[in-house]
Amino acid sequence: MSGSHDISQPCADLTDVAAGWLAALDAGSADMAAFEAWRDADVRHAIAFAEVAASWRDMDSLRLVQGDMAAPEKAPEPARPDRRHVIRAAAGVAAVMAAGGGFAYRAYARDTASTDLGERRTVAVRDGLAVDLNTDSRIHWKTGETTRIWLERGEVAIRLASAQKVDLQTPGGAFQLMPGIYNARLRDASCELAVVKGSITGIGATPIGAGAIVLATAGRIASRAGEDADLDRVTAWQRDILVLNGESLDYALSEINRYLPNKIVIGDPALSRIRLGGTFATTNPDEFLQALHTSFGVRATPNAGGGIILTRT
Repeated sequence: MSGSHDISQPCADLTDVAAGWLAALDAGSADMAAFEAWRDADVRHAIAFAEVAASWRDMDSLRLVQGDMAAPEKAPEPARPDRRHVIRAAAGVAAVMAAGGGFAYRAYARDTASTDLGERRTVAVRDGLAVDLNTDSRIHWKTGETTRIWLERGEVAIRLASAQKVDLQTPGGAFQLMPGIYNARLRDASCELAVVKGSITGIGATPIGAGAIVLATAGRIASRAGEDADLDRVTAWQRDILVLNGESLDYALSEINRYLPNKIVIGDPALSRIRLGGTFATTNPDEFLQALHTSFGVRATPNAGGGIILTRT
């Protein structure tokens, strides 16, 4: 992919800055105009500040509860740690959780939706904003002046009406979505985002428009111009189909197994070299297995665990 953009200030740096602002606000020494300018300059600044503030609030509440439960004769507590150091430590734990897949952002969301293997569902987040969840997916969201959606697992299609925008947070990076249609899919620690209609702003000097497919990894984005065929393949799951165009059998199985609780596996390594093309239903693998048998002489044998093993006939 070409066209690299930096979409993320390092998390540790933002945590330090946000913690500094909170300490200054708490001490009454902060310049409010400067603070608000910093907070409003980038949605990531607002998120970082909300995280460190919530971390301190939660730890303060825990301290008070523990104090209420303490026995009268309990020895005096040690001196309270410096507020900024505690905030930084707590926010650092949250950052590690997010990087490791725990996705600490969910603590700040108000609602959650998910799907099981093979399930698809549509969620109306708010008027003019709908999210379609593909198989084995999970999102969290919080509505407000700007709606935030956190993609924790799987794949979603986002349909956003005019006069609205969405901040999409993923393990790979953050996107600001303008009115349009988007498809976001997590791939390990990265997020692939297809701009079917609309544009992405706030992630670089130049907005990325319709037809682009971008990949965000560790806060950086690489983009390429897509084609109608690319977008059709990316969004095919919304029609319950899988589109293949010369991909290997290994790849085809990794895609179709996303929808199956009992997986299809290759029993003969030589079969991995088979290349496939065509359109196949994701709701029922029988059509896919029949095509393998008819075109390549591949036999599908059920195994004891409920899955299927592919071998030569």
